[in-house]
Amino acid sequence: MKILMYGVNKDTVSIEDIDKYTLNESQKIRHLHDIKKFDGVEEVCILSSEVRSEYYLNVDETVFKHGDLLRYLSAFTGKPLKETILETYSKFNKDVVNHLFTIVSGMEAKPKGSHTTLQPVEKALDLGYKEKTIGIMIKDLFKNAIKFSRKMRLSEIMKPLYCAQPSRAIDLLQNSLGQLDDKKCVLFGNGYDVLHIAKLLLTLNIQSLTIANEDSADSTEMIDSLREWIDLTIDGPVSTRLHAADLLSVGYRFSNADGIVFSQSFNNECLNQELFEKVETIRQTMKKQIIVDFNQINRDLFNMLGHLVSYTSIENENTKDFTEHELNQADIFFDENLINETEKFMGNYQLLNEKHAQENVNKWSSLHQPVGTERIRKSMT
Repeated sequence: MKILMYGVNKDTVSIEDIDKYTLNESQKIRHLHDIKKFDGVEEVCILSSEVRSEYYLNVDETVFKHGDLLRYLSAFTGKPLKETILETYSKFNKDVVNHLFTIVSGMEAKPKGSHTTLQPVEKALDLGYKEKTIGIMIKDLFKNAIKFSRKMRLSEIMKPLYCAQPSRAIDLLQNSLGQLDDKKCVLFGNGYDVLHIAKLLLTLNIQSLTIANEDSADSTEMIDSLREWIDLTIDGPVSTRLHAADLLSVGYRFSNADGIVFSQSFNNECLNQELFEKVETIRQTMKKQIIVDFNQINRDLFNMLGHLVSYTSIENENTKDFTEHELNQADIFFDENLINETEKFMGNYQLLNEKHAQENVNKWSSLHQPVGTERIRKSMT
């Protein structure tokens, strides 16, 4: 068995032609099931975004024919096979692992550290799982890539490379509150940045997490999405309590929270004096609380809570200028961990393949036992 990846991206295909390889949701589903039927293909998962389309396969290399997939892509794009071959890159086994782990960690392209590269990978895993085109191998590959990304994004030494808003929010919360495992947090907003922050907070085992929006349906949808993500990517129980809220019901959780984040996807103009009066009524005493505000639209409203909380605007926190040495150390740390995690995954992959092969041998032997063998064995006991 072998893990293969075939793909195209904006660097291998002209700007005019990249759209020919881009897949919408229904096309992804069709491609998953079409390719799963190819001889030798055991599993398939498709990572597709506006900058890349990549096909991850677990195949029996003694049966699978590379040309089958290339001809399929040629027919789909309407491009000559020779042109498709020139535009397509491929990798196998540990090079596939290295490639995916680097993408999901936001380390493939400059500026490094983007969190947006994570979303297409999570969507690819989710779709492959729902369509039943992935099994243990590819599922573990994507799960381990996502886990590796979280580890890198939460590592102290990697801070020079992770300066986007979600990473800065986690950094500010930790700097102000210390360990977060007994803390309660409220996130305002309905964008992917909020989900990304929520996933990092879950990794830090916070006590409770609330997502709040003007419309409770948006909050509920995000919490449901978060629960699906937990089931798919995290082994073992998650102790963090999850809550969805709207602006009418968030008063108690707002007043009781240790950390509050207003993302750019949340319109601060939705906040009103009534909410802050409710918070002030519920909590009559001083509380150490940090409010991280990425929006700044209606910041004067927070002055109402000045005697109760410590408001920290993101604009008051200067982005640290890291030294060349710190940047180099982060790169070295990433490369060392990438090598170690790749070797670990490939070792597990080899063991699973050997176990699968032995099970097939045992199954074949039981099906091809000579007539009377079992009866003879019983008579001798």
